[in-house]
Order: sequence, then C-alpha cells, then structure tokens
Amino acid sequence: MEYVVIVLLFVIMLILLRLVFRLRLPKRIKNDEKKDLTENEEKSSKFCPLCNSSLSKGENVKSKTYPASQGSTDILMDVFGCPKCIPPAGQEDRICPACKKKIPTDGFVIGRYFIKPHKKHLHILGCTLCRKAK
Repeated sequence: MEYVVIVLLFVIMLILLRLVFRLRLPKRIKNDEKKDLTENEEKSSKFCPLCNSSLSKGENVKSKTYPASQGSTDILMDVFGCPKCIPPAGQEDRICPACKKKIPTDGFVIGRYFIKPHKKHLHILGCTLCRKAK
C-alpha cells in the first residue's frame, strides 16, 4: 500500500513539473512568423518631422546644428528633411509643422534641440517662411 502511494505522489510530481516547464518554455516559432518578426524589427519608430514618413534603418534626417552658449540646455538646429523629401530627389511634400504650409525647395525648418540625459527632443519653431514674419 505504501508503494502505491509513493508511486502516485511521484506521478503527480512529474505531471506538475511538466506543467511548470511547459509554461516557462517559449513557444516554438514557425519560419513564417520569424520572417514577420524580422520585418517588424526593421521598421523604425522614428519619423521625419517634415513629411511624416517613417525612417528605415540607416536613414537619417539631414540637419545642421549651431554651437550652444554656455549653460544652455538647447541648441539651434536647421532641419532639411529625410531622403524621401529632400529636393530634388525627394518626392514627398515637406510641410511645416508650425504653419502647415508647404516648404519651398530652398527652405528648411528651424527648431530648438534639447539634449537631456537619456532623452533628446526637437521643438520646431517654424520654417523659413513663417519665421521671417516674426
């Protein structure tokens, strides 16, 4: 009788261990799902501030920064756009986020670039058209 109880307890322990390991082990991923995962990883969460198109891996927004004064937490930056919208090769329209007008081919956007630990932020002040009016 004691052997039967010991065997039953052993079987119950094996079943519980199997359930625990099954919950902890990652699910097997099929090849098609792996392809989808790699395609999603290639997509970036970065967007061009002028044409609002997503930037692929390796694509950058062309910009120019100016030296900051001492004690300043921000610097001035001219933003020209991404490869999809920079003239003459870019086909996307460049729209100013401040005045919502189309930026001319020789124009750009002016902004303040804040650099803080673990965070970078660009605050767009306007384009060459709407900043001239001020």
